[in-house]
Amino acid sequence: MADKQEITNERKIENGIGWILRVGVFFAVIVMSVGVILLLLHGNTGYGKNIPTDLGPLIAGLISGKAAAWLMMGIFILILTPTIRVFASIFAFLAAKDFLYVGITTLVFIILLFAAFIGLRG
Repeated sequence: MADKQEITNERKIENGIGWILRVGVFFAVIVMSVGVILLLLHGNTGYGKNIPTDLGPLIAGLISGKAAAWLMMGIFILILTPTIRVFASIFAFLAAKDFLYVGITTLVFIILLFAAFIGLRG
């Protein structure tokens, strides 16, 4: 049976990981809302038919107030949020000395990074 300290630590870890998800979704919604407002104000995306997907041009689009750049950045933040959660879970399992789950979560994180790399390379 788990003692009260273990249960308290598990709850702290769960709350921390939940906090990561809430904050990530909150920021994604804010950024995408700015994009929707800009789209409604300007009536266009700020780009022609080719909306950039690379980070550099997206940041330039954010600075220049292009609606599609804000929407894409919101989607990027939304996709990145669970990846950050997986990364944080590695340390949570490490703190709990649950090395089986450290290994499994690390493998999941490596797979996510590999898939992102493959996706970026096309």
